[in-house]
Amino acid sequence: MVKNNLSKIIRAHECVMDGFERFAGGDLITVFSATDYCGKHKNAGAVLIITKNFEISPKLIYPTMNQSNWIDENENAYRPPTPPRWSGSPQPNY
Repeated sequence: MVKNNLSKIIRAHECVMDGFERFAGGDLITVFSATDYCGKHKNAGAVLIITKNFEISPKLIYPTMNQSNWIDENENAYRPPTPPRWSGSPQPNY
């Protein structure tokens, strides 16, 4: 972060239960907007509001009781779900 003159890193595409999660003393933020991921995780989603002064304000999105009202289940039958990250898989060395 110092080398690239960054104060925060905001990343996505990893399911976190509360929709967003802070790591590394708040300098790394993961945001995930999909609620109840794959119909199995019961997670909240979130969006981050970033002001002109770079203040970050998360807004949570909670899953509805019956999401099948707005999801065409036949359409999703042809789309494979994103595979979960397994704890036994090797982690990259950064």
